Amino acid sequence: MSFPKPGFLFLGSVIASALLTACAPPEPEGDAERHEAVSSALTAQDRLAACNLDPRVIAGLVSAEVCAGADIFFRETFDGNGRTCGTCHPVANNYTIDVPFISALDPSDPLFVFETDPALAELENFELRTLGLIRENVDGFEDLDNKFTMRAVPHIFSMATTITPDPADGTAVPPVHRTGWSGDGAPGDGSLRSFLTGAINQHFPKDLGRQPGVSFRLPTEEELDLTLAFQMSVGRTNELDLTQVNLFDPQANDGRQAFLDPQRGRCNVCHTNAGANHMDSGLNRNLDTGTRKAPATSTIGAFDGGFGGLGQAAPNLDVLDIGFLHGFGDGTFSTPPLIEAADTPPFFHTNAFGNTIEDGIAFYVTPNFFPNSPAGLELETRFGTPVAFTGDDIVKMGRFLRVLNAAFNLDIAKQRLEAAQTLVNQFQDTRADIQLRLMELAEVEIDDALGVLGVPPPNPPLHTISQDHLQQAKGEIAAGLAAATWSQRQSRISTAISRVTNARDQFGANITYQLGQGTLMY
Repeated sequence: MSFPKPGFLFLGSVIASALLTACAPPEPEGDAERHEAVSSALTAQDRLAACNLDPRVIAGLVSAEVCAGADIFFRETFDGNGRTCGTCHPVANNYTIDVPFISALDPSDPLFVFETDPALAELENFELRTLGLIRENVDGFEDLDNKFTMRAVPHIFSMATTITPDPADGTAVPPVHRTGWSGDGAPGDGSLRSFLTGAINQHFPKDLGRQPGVSFRLPTEEELDLTLAFQMSVGRTNELDLTQVNLFDPQANDGRQAFLDPQRGRCNVCHTNAGANHMDSGLNRNLDTGTRKAPATSTIGAFDGGFGGLGQAAPNLDVLDIGFLHGFGDGTFSTPPLIEAADTPPFFHTNAFGNTIEDGIAFYVTPNFFPNSPAGLELETRFGTPVAFTGDDIVKMGRFLRVLNAAFNLDIAKQRLEAAQTLVNQFQDTRADIQLRLMELAEVEIDDALGVLGVPPPNPPLHTISQDHLQQAKGEIAAGLAAATWSQRQSRISTAISRVTNARDQFGANITYQLGQGTLMY
């Protein structure tokens, strides 16, 4: 789809006009969430100046800092191999990558730079294409051939609620934040702010020597601050209270009760209110749940011991429980949030546990994995019996998590549509490209909601009336994208918002999410 060329607000000078052009999103063509990288000659101050002219900032929808941080995240290459943060965290795929997404990419995409540049041949492994796994040196770069792991790409939703570490898990401090799958993904102090430096070193280099100033440039202090502001504003900024939530689908509501009940699911202990924090502390706890025993790859050197492998000169962990040491770490991994889970399979750090949320739930009663893991045995000691919920409860808890996730999808869709409505009301056709892209990204979330609500047979359908409303919303968005005038677009956006609201109202009561500004950026 072609979009109108960006118009400009009252810029005041040719220099400002050129700056806005440089920092504005490129016109979407084909795979619209992939971004053209921009020259590192653009400073943080350049980006802030451009963002002060962005209609979203002028309208008060987004701060200049979040806007500039998003521009760095999605477009800055740091003089590296052409990748950006958005290469692996695209906005239109839940800020992550998976095999279907990877398979649809153009072969020239920077994700595949290791296939064309001999200096980067070992930057990734074949499992990137086959399993959606990226190569990580979380335990150090001193032995590239033998000391690495293969991990999925975690989404970046709702980190404002998920990354404060729980001292009760016994892991070291730093890290001061739980980043990456094992909670120790950032260098230095281990903060999310420092994560960008580690990501550049790991994923952006021109060669595997990884020398700053040669293979890439390091981020400035201001770039670190701005990127952090953006990341902390993506997705939810609050937690639910599941004791107050009431779902209108009876099976889903019974699934909520199973989730909370220590004699059924026991899920709420480690995933309080379907988030990522522990019941006892309200903080994120690293746990050994047995996921380490099912690596999704046979690549030598990739046995993942989770947290604490950095600085280990030799393997210190029997990752697979097979009688000898072959991994680095203490076996624990960071607890992820569940509200966003149904829409972001496969599950866990190796993408090894299924493609539906029901598969993910079933892991917890799968012999030789969670039930006899340290985390599983801790729950057994706490409640007196092993975790042993039924297949019926798996279905019901799956419906429960599907509804929570679909509600989250629709809140993002509505947030984007309402932002587009604000912009068309205030600016009419000025920077209509932003309005149109927000409408497209709202439709992406509606499609995600429809996918999440599509429970696998033979289980009964979930919220079919809502699904009808969402199809109507998609029709309104399509008509708005094709509208000849801004007033027609305005009308279609308004109707689409009503349809999304009607669909969302069918789900239940007290499913109340507060969303950050970051989901309005791309």
